[in-house]
Amino acid sequence: MPQGIAEELIDEIRQRTDLITLVGDYLKLERRGKNLVGLCPFHHEKTPSFTVSPDKQLYHCFGCGASGNAFTLIMELEKMTFPEAARFLAQRAQVKIPERREAPTAKERLQEKVYNINQVAARYYAYCLKSTTAGKQAYNYLRKRGINDETIDLFMLGFAPAGWTGFYDFALKKGAAPELMLKAGLINPGRHKGYYDRFRNRVIFPIFNASGKVAGFGGRTMATGEKEGPKYLNSPQSPVFDKSAILYGLNLARDEIRRSKKVVVMEGYTDVIAAHQAGLKNAVASLGTALTEEQCRLLRYQADTVVTAYDSDSAGEAATWRGLAILQATGCLVQIAEMPEGSDPDSFIRQFGAAAYIKLIEEASPIIEYRLGQLKKRYDLTTDQGRVGYTKEIMPLLISAANRVEQDYYLKRAAEEIGVDENALRSELKRRRKDKNRLPEEQAEQDSAVNLITINPAEKILLSLMLQSKEIADRGRKLIESDYYSDPRVENIFREIWNLYAAEEVFTAEKLINRLSDPQVVRIITAAATDPALQDLEPRTAKRMAEDSFSKLKRAWIERRQLELQRKIRELTAAGQLDQIDDLLRESQHLISGNENNPGRSGEGGDLSG
Repeated sequence: MPQGIAEELIDEIRQRTDLITLVGDYLKLERRGKNLVGLCPFHHEKTPSFTVSPDKQLYHCFGCGASGNAFTLIMELEKMTFPEAARFLAQRAQVKIPERREAPTAKERLQEKVYNINQVAARYYAYCLKSTTAGKQAYNYLRKRGINDETIDLFMLGFAPAGWTGFYDFALKKGAAPELMLKAGLINPGRHKGYYDRFRNRVIFPIFNASGKVAGFGGRTMATGEKEGPKYLNSPQSPVFDKSAILYGLNLARDEIRRSKKVVVMEGYTDVIAAHQAGLKNAVASLGTALTEEQCRLLRYQADTVVTAYDSDSAGEAATWRGLAILQATGCLVQIAEMPEGSDPDSFIRQFGAAAYIKLIEEASPIIEYRLGQLKKRYDLTTDQGRVGYTKEIMPLLISAANRVEQDYYLKRAAEEIGVDENALRSELKRRRKDKNRLPEEQAEQDSAVNLITINPAEKILLSLMLQSKEIADRGRKLIESDYYSDPRVENIFREIWNLYAAEEVFTAEKLINRLSDPQVVRIITAAATDPALQDLEPRTAKRMAEDSFSKLKRAWIERRQLELQRKIRELTAAGQLDQIDDLLRESQHLISGNENNPGRSGEGGDLSG
């Protein structure tokens, strides 16, 4: 029973889940021979190296080494444990799984408690907004902004009363412990004693995670004057809330984003709310101007095209452009919807209507196009100083272009704008690209090394061949000694293969993966199972390669043992313990003669060639 779920249920989920369709919910795939390829969701790349095998129901990235099957894909993309991923896929495949019986970890128990108290808080704030006298002002404020009752309910908007302990007293009566409320970020400790509500006299915007659980809150003050405090206040970091890793509204927008492969990123809560109410169902907010790396990865998982629609006064901020550069590096097509001066999506929709806003989104400019327009306004291109400044800023943009065709187009545009020879600008771009790429290439190799696992080539060949042939696996069981392995993980894989063959005549690499939870082991298996050079071999070729690999494993072990014996002999000689050397010398001679007499065979049983 893998992690508390019956193996027959895991098999049923596997059989009912098509990996191609599943990956297609997250990435755009293109046919390439027998397989399909797309941009890897686990590292930045512009050339697709993420390969999915329909036959084997496995994926493998030849860029970063990420590998696995449907279960590991969901675990990585949705940040789930194996049981959570199994239940996610079971629901998708309409397979019923009994409630899990294994005890949750201390971390899982705390997270569940925080989610529960957040849900209690969200209901409390929603009640205060629509059913109390204190909430009337906040309710009227929302209605004046054009937010109707249906939308208020959809986003579960609420109000935190002005008193110091309104929620705290309510939650205490419900049996909630102050320590839990504190961990959730719903209360603050008093200066001398006791606690007080974190959110007071504020319109409350519950912040849901992608699966629809309340992870935190944002609050807009209803106070005016010097004592109003910050206009917007968010929950602090908690066991379930990390502002940099959440997109507001994604729980409601995800289906439309995946359908259209397009997402509109806004800045604030009311922008997203107004957009959804106007029919733009693929809108989310970054909870601030600058996108983080984690948010960019979330967007890349969901969409091919990202349109940013930030407030007009945020569009030129350096932090905004750093975030957009991160997003572009993930491989997304990034576009900018230019807001009229002094407006934001919320005010624009209220002033001009939904149709005008949708048109604005549809006419969004590619990021380089938009940025070039901004730079042209900023610099006086009739002066040397202006041309130098303009050139300096466009170079990173040209380097970040999605492809060489786009790069060449905008390079020609820029050369015309500043009145210089196109070849001169191209030479400067080539020089800067070379300088820029030195460190990132080294860094990319380091990043890839985290995922890429190197094992003995003979072990990889045998792993692939044993997955395809019970005869080769049986031969390996007879010939491979425990000392032959270069890595204990490989020994564990081989033993699991033999156990599976003993239990059933045929099995798949995908099934093997589900029995071995170590991510490194999963990558070893998938890399071997998807290596094109080791698939669909002629039986005689496969047998010959297997025999050769068996011999190489034995010879490699003999070499390792010889080095070890030589080291021990040197140590004993130096210590004057010559009486203990004879046995070591005899073993060394035996290894040499055995290897010389039979260099091409392991020497036990018949070979596979007949």
